[in-house]
Amino acid sequence: MSSNPSILASEDVHKNADIIGHDISCIIWLDANVNTNERRSAEQKLASIVKHFEKFQDKEQCQKYIEEQSEKDRLVMIVSGQLGKEIVPSVHNLQQVMSIYVYCMNKEINEQWACRFVKVKGVVVQLDELISRIMTDHNIQKTMKGPLSTTTVTAYTDTGKLDNVVDDEMLKLAKNEIIRALDLEEHEIKDTIINDLLENGRQALSKYKDEFAPDVYKTSINENDGQLMKSLKKYFEQQWKIKYGSSNQWFISFLEEYKDAVNYDSVLKRTAEYGNKYLKDCPILSIILQLLFEGIDDKFLDETNAFNDLWCAVTNNGLKSIENFSDNKKRSVLLQALREYYRPKLFELLEKSEIPDKDHFYELALDNAAEYGWSQGLQAVEKRIIKKYFKILIENIPVSSDTSGKSGKLDLIEYSGCLSL
Repeated sequence: MSSNPSILASEDVHKNADIIGHDISCIIWLDANVNTNERRSAEQKLASIVKHFEKFQDKEQCQKYIEEQSEKDRLVMIVSGQLGKEIVPSVHNLQQVMSIYVYCMNKEINEQWACRFVKVKGVVVQLDELISRIMTDHNIQKTMKGPLSTTTVTAYTDTGKLDNVVDDEMLKLAKNEIIRALDLEEHEIKDTIINDLLENGRQALSKYKDEFAPDVYKTSINENDGQLMKSLKKYFEQQWKIKYGSSNQWFISFLEEYKDAVNYDSVLKRTAEYGNKYLKDCPILSIILQLLFEGIDDKFLDETNAFNDLWCAVTNNGLKSIENFSDNKKRSVLLQALREYYRPKLFELLEKSEIPDKDHFYELALDNAAEYGWSQGLQAVEKRIIKKYFKILIENIPVSSDTSGKSGKLDLIEYSGCLSL
């Protein structure tokens, strides 16, 4: 057995291939603060693929149970962030452990350690996503009962999950279309040009004018419905779904539902033109805002501070900063996007302030922050925090810079021509 837990020895690769199609023997749930209602809900929803659940709050007891199981068993583990970090290195290479899912409050922090282990199929923060990932991975595995090629097995073990292989392949195909559109197959600085385009959009092409035949450059830089723009739009649309939506199924559903909206193509075309210029530090939130507010066009973004005002309002003061926003469906989508914005910043702040995540306190704080913003949202949970720690928390709240000096709330009457109602 390899000493590196993230690498399977060659004989284990083929053993792993042999067991991929087998049914799950047991789901093991390890969490010191497991929510009984969540666990019961998961058991009910996963009953179609597994009948046996084991629950543990103690790491040693859990590890002992796993080690006592036969190598012919197929165990799926659900672990919390902290206990997962402690137990996964010890059980990862056991033959009976088929896959591991980290169900936690802070996705970004736990991905830092989880990415080293190929059997960790996902780090998730939502129960529905956890269940969906287990079901999806199980269905993929069921289709693989036949012999696997060495290439397929290698790809599977290298990434830890087949959907990553498929996702990477889709982005690669879209990238190759861009290369062909620019006739760059044999160009000596092909990678430099392509990487710049994928970061900064078609506008970056102007830096490489001398690298192209005049006709190719003129067509590529000017034709808004030409092959280059079509290929760039295809790439960025795939990126939205894969990079930003892989752990946020609600976002993928929103994109599919919104695909026929008037401004969907406009937002996609803007991304193809300018790359990540307008995505700020939370692409999901930026994309959602651009899609919900139809009037956010290139002029709106470049020549006014309105988008920055909107961004600063919602990232400082939450959903409530937008008044007269009565569409419940759109409010729900925007609230989800705001949760994605606040989550990593808030959880890091709570941890640095030495505030424990007791009884799912972090999620409660996140709900309040996304709805009411930093100050009002945290004041809503002040009574559950030790006074000296709350003081540290408030002193370190991150604040987005407002470019216009507007007050904390934006009346949507000001944006009556922008909001898609």
